[in-house]
Amino acid sequence: MKFDFPYTPITEETFERQGWEMIVENSVNEENGELEEYYYFILPLPKDTPEQSAPVLMSSANDDWETLNINKGEYMVEVDGTNGLGLCTNEEELEILYRALTRREIEQ
Repeated sequence: MKFDFPYTPITEETFERQGWEMIVENSVNEENGELEEYYYFILPLPKDTPEQSAPVLMSSANDDWETLNINKGEYMVEVDGTNGLGLCTNEEELEILYRALTRREIEQ
């Protein structure tokens, strides 16, 4: 017997609902030399910590979807600076990771 579990992609709506911070940055396009804007999202662990040096969850950038082989408008999340530790591709994985790292729920 095979079970197909539904999953919910991580989107900008996810970040808005959970209280993530959007970080906007610029880079120069190597092909045409034009300045391009991109953004990603971060969430401190735990999300209500006042500590500036707290570890954070960080999303992929809004323009990384093709490189990551995900749908446009979807994101991946990982613990920042760990080269893929805790990599999440859907909301269900993200909820489990946050709970494991903080012993709290990411949403009330």
